[in-house]
Amino acid sequence: MPQLKFSRQFLKDVQKWRKSGQSMEKFDAFVRTIAHTWPPPPQYDPHLLQGPFAGVWDVHLRHNWVLLLSLQEGTVLFLRMGTHAELGL
Repeated sequence: MPQLKFSRQFLKDVQKWRKSGQSMEKFDAFVRTIAHTWPPPPQYDPHLLQGPFAGVWDVHLRHNWVLLLSLQEGTVLFLRMGTHAELGL
C-alpha cells in the first residue's frame, strides 16, 4: 500500500474547490482507492505527462477535473487539483 502525501498547494486547491460548492465525493472515493492500489485504475484515465510535467501522472475524476500526482519511493504525492486551464494543461 502506498503512503499518501499532500503538497501545500494541493491543500489550497482542495480548499478552493470546496468553497466553490463542488462535491468532493469523487475525490474521496479516489483517495480511498489509491490508498490501496497503484497505478490508478483505468476508470480515472491515468497517464504520464510530457514536457515540463514529465513524470507526473494526470488523473481525471471528471471530464475537466484533474489531479496531478507523483510516485516517489512508494509515496503518492498529490501535487495539484483543478481544471485543465487552472493547471496549465
